[in-house]
Amino acid sequence: MHKKSLIFFFGFIFFGLANAQQEEEVLLTVDNSPVYISEFKRVYLKNIDLVKDDSQKDIDEYLELFINYKLKLREAQALGLDKKESYLKELNGYKKQLAAGYLTDTRTSEALVKEAYNRSQERINASHILITVSPNASPKDTTSAYQKITEARDKINNGEKFEDVAKTYSQDPSVSKNNGNLGWFSAFRMVYSFEDAAYKTKVGELSKPFRTQFGYHILKVHKREKRLGEVSVAHIMVAINDSRTDEEAKARVKEISQQLDQGVPFASLAKQYSDDPSTAVDGGEIRRFSQGALNSEKFEKVAFSLQNKGELSEPVKTKYGWHIIKLLEKHPLQSFEEQKDELIKKVKRDSRSKLVTTSFINSLKEKYSIIRNQEAVDYFKEVVPDSIFEKGWDVPKDEYLNKELFKIKKELYTYNDFIKFFFSKKVRVTKDTNVPTFVEEAYSQFEASTLLTYYEKHLEEDNQDFANVIGEYRDGLLLFDLMESKIWNTSKTDTVGLKKFYESRKEAYTQNETYKVLKASSSKLENIEKVKQLLEEQKSVKEIKKEINKGDVVLVIFSEEELEKGIDEFPQDFLAEKDKITVVKEENFITLIMVKEILPSKIKSFEDIKGEIINDFQESLENDWLDQLKTKYSVKVDKKSLKKIKKELSK
Repeated sequence: MHKKSLIFFFGFIFFGLANAQQEEEVLLTVDNSPVYISEFKRVYLKNIDLVKDDSQKDIDEYLELFINYKLKLREAQALGLDKKESYLKELNGYKKQLAAGYLTDTRTSEALVKEAYNRSQERINASHILITVSPNASPKDTTSAYQKITEARDKINNGEKFEDVAKTYSQDPSVSKNNGNLGWFSAFRMVYSFEDAAYKTKVGELSKPFRTQFGYHILKVHKREKRLGEVSVAHIMVAINDSRTDEEAKARVKEISQQLDQGVPFASLAKQYSDDPSTAVDGGEIRRFSQGALNSEKFEKVAFSLQNKGELSEPVKTKYGWHIIKLLEKHPLQSFEEQKDELIKKVKRDSRSKLVTTSFINSLKEKYSIIRNQEAVDYFKEVVPDSIFEKGWDVPKDEYLNKELFKIKKELYTYNDFIKFFFSKKVRVTKDTNVPTFVEEAYSQFEASTLLTYYEKHLEEDNQDFANVIGEYRDGLLLFDLMESKIWNTSKTDTVGLKKFYESRKEAYTQNETYKVLKASSSKLENIEKVKQLLEEQKSVKEIKKEINKGDVVLVIFSEEELEKGIDEFPQDFLAEKDKITVVKEENFITLIMVKEILPSKIKSFEDIKGEIINDFQESLENDWLDQLKTKYSVKVDKKSLKKIKKELSK
């Protein structure tokens, strides 16, 4: 199991960070360290509805698991695993990763997600004109660009064609090829400010000038239309792999296609012959998908081209093999709730996330009562030389350097801290950057960066939910390291012990009696009866195929399989004797099963089931180790407290 997955598994079953306990009732002690009723109750109630094993819902059984977990943590601490550099490094890395989810304005983010959903229901066809101007351009250059885009807009409003004005004015390199037409797009395809203007402009209308990171734009919306939804299909796949060439796969899928033409149910053929195990068990059904969701454009194109429910495609080849696709249902666009998680991810990656960041910074300013220090901004605009971008700045010793810029609770930040920040190359500088713009940008960035850093540093103090999750991960990571060193690595490296374990219980690894069988399937009973007759005449499969499947017409599909008693599902009235034939009818599909060979039950070899043995060996080692821990560390359960909690939890 993957390390982080296992950590969260431990957290799911057991964890709950114990808050500072004051005068709380003790449920039990482990090595004289108290574990409180409140912690056990919180953990039990948190997980009990999600636990599928009924034994873990029993309070006594659950308590046993909980005690085992506490014993392991105590041993990990005794071994000093919580002091390991690798442990601390990974914990800090996760802490930083988790904190990112708390450094955001949830309300603004939710509004943007909802807006993105509404916009994703439509797509827009539009043209634009761009006058480029740098984000850090001087006021003069900015004004000039704005005047130029306004001039272009006026010409269009006065009757000139958009395409002609675009060719004359637009500085978008693609204008020479598309006359400014951007084609179709939907949410997340353009920078947010452009998307926002497009969706707020009516069809046939011209937008007002607006600015993006590229410069000033105007756009004209030509069309708007609803986007396509999703589709559900089933498929039968014949894979092209090391044991089957393209030609062989093509021939096989043709055989299956002919069976479908003869009325054999699609689901039955998919279960029998599809090489996609994840869908074959469900009759070939694939989870519904939208355009662009699959890893095969060709498959998608064919799937969406099917119009009527139950319609079948011709065999289609993809990089995975040959497919026959059946349309099950067409779906409208997904609901907001269905798309919400994916939309949240997209908003975080998109330029609109800056709105969320700005909103969150403003909330931190309010939380910590931070007011913009205009005096400091004006001071730096005066003293920072124009040559700073080329020659740097020999900062003079000034009484202002130690002056307070702002304070977050007890943390003081000075003018000198600000100077260090804009020398740290965190502030972006371009050829158009001037000192006033540089100072304004640097101050905003320093203020935001400082607030975020402070809040993140003190997040565990300020946010109990964050503190709980970090506590869970902290213990989970510790427990993982302990299990890896004590159990998992031992079971993999102790070859002698592993083989000894196998020898001591190898009867438990018995393979049941197994039948090698020949299967022949057809939609018509007379074909199967003919196959049966030929088999009884001791004809070979090759001879039977030649006689039954004449030319390009495939009437019967043949295959060979192994069926293990007690493991595989056997047909009713299955004749488990060599050369005996069983005929099974399923809807309009008939299958003949002939036993070719019977393999007696046997003990599976060590090499064949090494993985299974390792798992069992690990479980045995862990149980023995837990017995040792129970001897090493005293565990005392307060019976009165246990009785009380049972009464509370049984209500």
